[in-house]
Amino acid sequence: MTRVWRKADHEAPVARSGGAPDNADRIVFLGTGGARHVIAKQLRATGGMLFRVAGSNVLVDPGPGSLLRLLTYVPELAPEKIDAIILTHKHIDHSADVNVYLDIITRGGLDRRGILMAPQDAFGENGVIYSYLLGFLEKTIVLKEDLVSKIGEMTFEFPVQHEHRVETYGFRLSCANCTVSYITDTKFFGGLIPAYKADIVIMNLIKLGPSEIDHLSVDDCAEIITGMKPKVAIITHFGMSMIRTGPWNVARQLKERTGVTVLAAEDGKSYTIEKLLSYG
Repeated sequence: MTRVWRKADHEAPVARSGGAPDNADRIVFLGTGGARHVIAKQLRATGGMLFRVAGSNVLVDPGPGSLLRLLTYVPELAPEKIDAIILTHKHIDHSADVNVYLDIITRGGLDRRGILMAPQDAFGENGVIYSYLLGFLEKTIVLKEDLVSKIGEMTFEFPVQHEHRVETYGFRLSCANCTVSYITDTKFFGGLIPAYKADIVIMNLIKLGPSEIDHLSVDDCAEIITGMKPKVAIITHFGMSMIRTGPWNVARQLKERTGVTVLAAEDGKSYTIEKLLSYG
């Protein structure tokens, strides 16, 4: 199963619409890397995800280099046009560029706009968000279990607190024609399956096996997919063991085990919602 890493395997493609209209609802992966060694060498980008749905732009977990990746992969979108930022938790691979974006989308406080959603421990003295920027925003929302909030035509639910080293929440997104869940960093527990049941499920998969730092394993992802039976699953946020093995190999194995199409996210890849739903 082991495959030797080659630079060519991980050079990031620029996002393309693939023939879909420019305004088609889509998810863009500004980075698919996670964990210390991958961040340090940028073997995979660490820019988070961008949801472009019903005319709104929601940025999720802008890690190191996110702004550069946005400008590279989505050149048609000025970063000032981001409507909201969601931090699932405050770890650096999920939050490093958040303050840069907050300054940009508010024009340094000249425009009172933008929404920030983050756990309580991301704020304050031991947090990662500069307090002076908060006054520039239209709204700040502190994440908590069972929170429901709307951004444009999207409804975000944060159904359960994760088992991770800091306060952490994934979300379930409902829009006009589908549901999308993002299971961010967490130790596996049975409540994940009913909480995040959706048409499209995105899961962070740093390591092949169980992790001492509370992350999902391949077996955990297989159990989640089997329990949910989504139309399609996407794995992302890869650490070194995943990169060495080849995320595409793991995705193929998960498909064989579960009978559900599983995709390995790629840096810069833009997936239209319509295309993702067609896998079901």
